[in-house]
Amino acid sequence: MKSVVMVGLTLSIFLFSCSTQKEQEPPQQGKTMPVIYVSNYPLKYFSQRIGSPIVDIKFPTTVSPDPAYWQPTAEDVTAMQKADLIILNGATFEKWLKNVTLPSSKVVETASGFEDQFIPLQEIVTHSHGLEGEHEHGGTAFTTWLDMSLAVQHAKSVKEALIARFPEHKGYFEDQFIQLKKDLRSLDAKLETVIKNDLTKPVFFSHPVYQYLEKRYAINGKSVHWEAEEMPDTKMWADFESLREHHPAQWMIWESEPATEILEKLEAIGVKSVVFNPCGNEPEDGDFLSVMEANVQRLKQIYQ
Repeated sequence: MKSVVMVGLTLSIFLFSCSTQKEQEPPQQGKTMPVIYVSNYPLKYFSQRIGSPIVDIKFPTTVSPDPAYWQPTAEDVTAMQKADLIILNGATFEKWLKNVTLPSSKVVETASGFEDQFIPLQEIVTHSHGLEGEHEHGGTAFTTWLDMSLAVQHAKSVKEALIARFPEHKGYFEDQFIQLKKDLRSLDAKLETVIKNDLTKPVFFSHPVYQYLEKRYAINGKSVHWEAEEMPDTKMWADFESLREHHPAQWMIWESEPATEILEKLEAIGVKSVVFNPCGNEPEDGDFLSVMEANVQRLKQIYQ
């Protein structure tokens, strides 16, 4: 009798182990993977972390220097209309959306759940730079993912959209989201820890894209409209000096490494530079998590 019980117990453990292993493994891909279109790189990263390898993530705006000002071709629109899901940022990120018709049943705006936290812009500024040409900064601030607590909300919306569309994979999507949420909350804590060392320290932002970062982590910042690759003109330098009279910052935060001549002129007047990559577009190296970790480390130059 004892041996029978032991055999039964061993068999039960074996079956439980197999069942658990099966749940943890990614579901098998079919011959044709569902296609998901996303409008910026953070959404691509969140969607891949939650949905791969079950779904195929398409990020067409990667060809654009700034996905927020990308304009789709007719072929792009047709491809999106045929997709299984179209995952958007919202908060006025997709400027192209007003000129495009997409099936509403397939569209998910991941910021729609926290509209009460949108940051309205006080002014509309039109300027031109790089390959994007002339464009406006106005309406609502849209780099919502720079507040890591809101990044979690974006990721949660992605998870819920995938579950609604592919309920048979709910368990897998839930498990993947839990791991992603853990990573984003860790980033949130690291940013908060670094910046709270000196909440009064003034800084400059080279471009008005850091509003959610500034608000979430209580950064004492002021924005200008400078491009990393273009030397500011005489008036811009004069305006900057006037701004410094009321906001005596010794650091400027840039989206990318500025030109050497800009760095040297800033340093000559006592302003150092550091890069905080917003990661709206796909990085050349690493991924969203590694880019943000590197951003945290560079901020330590300012706050520690």
